[in-house]
Amino acid sequence: VQVLQQMPEQDRFLRGMVSWVGFRQTAVEFERDVRYAGVTKYPLHKMIRFAMDGIISFSTAPLRMATVFGFTVSLFALLYIIVILILKFTGHTFPGYASIMVAVLFLGGVQLITIGILGEYIGRIHTQNKQRPLYIVSDLINPANEPK
Repeated sequence: VQVLQQMPEQDRFLRGMVSWVGFRQTAVEFERDVRYAGVTKYPLHKMIRFAMDGIISFSTAPLRMATVFGFTVSLFALLYIIVILILKFTGHTFPGYASIMVAVLFLGGVQLITIGILGEYIGRIHTQNKQRPLYIVSDLINPANEPK
């Protein structure tokens, strides 16, 4: 609890923070009685938002996906450029089709790569902004203020 109180985050995903702290944990199993009245106050859209909070709070993977997707689209664009050029030189395309497709696909891939790189920077800023401790000390062995 003391370590969690030291974390100055505003949007706290407490379930993830408890696991992140890393102290030993144990599960306490119990059987919940069946709801006898009313309906849940936690519908599907709130559960999805809760899951997204957990992913966003503890992972930069969604930001990396933009970079990977950008490189994938760019690779596809380069392969498709080869196909379009072969079709153009064999006379199986419409006028202007090759140049438009090459420009759209390649620039789209470059844009996604750029967005992914910006996302990486934003993810690092987000991680720094949380101001979580670099490490957590659970026990001190022979601390400096005690006589040896």
